[in-house]
Amino acid sequence: MASYSPKLSERKYNNWVKAQLAVLFTKDGLEPFVCHEVQKFRLECLDGICYNNGLISGTLCSNCGTENVIKCPTNRICNVGRGKCSYHRNAATRYNPAGCPNKICHNFTTKIQNVHRYYGPSFKNTDATQWCSNSWGIAKCFMPPDGYKDVACAEETDFNGIISVIINNKNFQLKVHENLGNKNNIFEQAREIGRILRHSPTLEVEDIDLHPYFIVFQHVLSDAGYLATDTHAQDAKQKLLDLENDILIIGKDDVRKVLDDVAKTTRDTIIVEKDDQKRQSEIIKEEMIKRKQEDLRSLDSKTHAGLQLIETKTDDSLKTIETETDKSIKDIEKATENSVQIMHQKKEDIEEKVKTQSKIITEECKKAVGTIKDEGDKGKID
Repeated sequence: MASYSPKLSERKYNNWVKAQLAVLFTKDGLEPFVCHEVQKFRLECLDGICYNNGLISGTLCSNCGTENVIKCPTNRICNVGRGKCSYHRNAATRYNPAGCPNKICHNFTTKIQNVHRYYGPSFKNTDATQWCSNSWGIAKCFMPPDGYKDVACAEETDFNGIISVIINNKNFQLKVHENLGNKNNIFEQAREIGRILRHSPTLEVEDIDLHPYFIVFQHVLSDAGYLATDTHAQDAKQKLLDLENDILIIGKDDVRKVLDDVAKTTRDTIIVEKDDQKRQSEIIKEEMIKRKQEDLRSLDSKTHAGLQLIETKTDDSLKTIETETDKSIKDIEKATENSVQIMHQKKEDIEEKVKTQSKIITEECKKAVGTIKDEGDKGKID
């Protein structure tokens, strides 16, 4: 193509990396907020269930599996074919109409359903045996139904999962000024940008799109309900500003983190995607990501080789300096020794001359004294 410009293409890729870093920074700013609210929701659910059912405070249950508390059939979960459900597949995974024997888990299910904005929790993501002890197991009920079953904590969850919890759990509206029920709210816009970047087939972003992306992420972190005064959110917002204004320099580790994050998402999408055309597109993108990762590894290898060469040259130089220094020290010591010997010899010569001169002067003095004495005696005679 005549209009193709490698530099232009590279700039678009750099824009994509920059935008993906903005996604990661925004996720870091939201993560503590989401973790705190999910933990609070879990404890409030347990307290309410115990109170409403006359249970001792702190009563827990870890015996009921998710299949035991989800009715069959349930939309988007049960796959009933020929009278058999692939989800409730045997006696151990059968729905228990009598409910949890400890009166905990089926009530937990109801509370999760009631607080979900669209009354469709992703129960396939989660394990009900952990609801009483693991808040993130509950958080996964508010994430998309595919790709989150194996994430164990917030750190392992991507931006899409984190922001989906805020959007889908109605309790977050108490801490968010933006109307989360509005389909075009700022959090929904941020989620859509994340989706666009995540599924970009060319790993590129146009110059004209980059600034609006940053504006949306900054508005999310500036929401007046809670985030505007949250330290983590404001630290992340400052990093966004520094990143956009090129104050924050993008290093190899940053690029590697972006590629690793998108590579995982792409691999998960390939596994669950049923549309052949979309799946093929993700496979092509995965190959592009692998090439970019290989470029980084090659750069690391060259850098390592260069550092080794510098280290070798430095060692050689230090050895040469050490040898020359030792030689110089020996020369100085020898010269000093010779100088000391010469000085000592000169000292002895001087002392000898002084002694000789002293003797001469002494003899002359004696002669002079004798002469004076003789003359004195002669004067007396006269």
